Amino acid sequence: MLITLWGKAWSWKSTIAKLLSSKLWYEIISIWNMKRKLAEEMGLSIQEFSLLGDKPENQAEFDLKYEDFQKNLKLSDKIILDSRLGFYAQPKAFRIFLDVSDEVASQRIFGDHRTNESFEDQNQAFQEIKQRNKADQNRYLSLYNIDIWDADNYSLVVDTSDKTPEQILEIILQYFLNNFSPDTSL
Repeated sequence: MLITLWGKAWSWKSTIAKLLSSKLWYEIISIWNMKRKLAEEMGLSIQEFSLLGDKPENQAEFDLKYEDFQKNLKLSDKIILDSRLGFYAQPKAFRIFLDVSDEVASQRIFGDHRTNESFEDQNQAFQEIKQRNKADQNRYLSLYNIDIWDADNYSLVVDTSDKTPEQILEIILQYFLNNFSPDTSL
């Protein structure tokens, strides 16, 4: 059964995808990683690539390319599809959304000390997270008339704000094992 995974910035999507993959023996396909590879092939940084994709004249072309790829995956594939549009491209898959409050996300990003993202203080990180989430929401409202944060788009929504990755994994596995068998789908 194909699993789609998406969530807000710093909801631990990558961590949960890896943990879930190791428990279920599923392959992870990350649309973000595919975009990163294409950016490299174009001689662009991922930031430059994203800025190009955000331009109105490029948005449909950039997103539609990956939408078609996602729609062509088989529901029976043992894949975790890490993608904003996974729920849209695969409406019968097990569709997971990881939520996190902007406050907790800003604490996580500020405490991570990444070299490619630096902030003067936690308030600056909070404003960046808030802006990033709003931009993502607006982009898909504009392109598809869908709200990627709408819980009704997903089979399961988990608020990661007050949970460890292991607790989140347990919630997902319990739901998956209790609601999906090889011959069922939502």
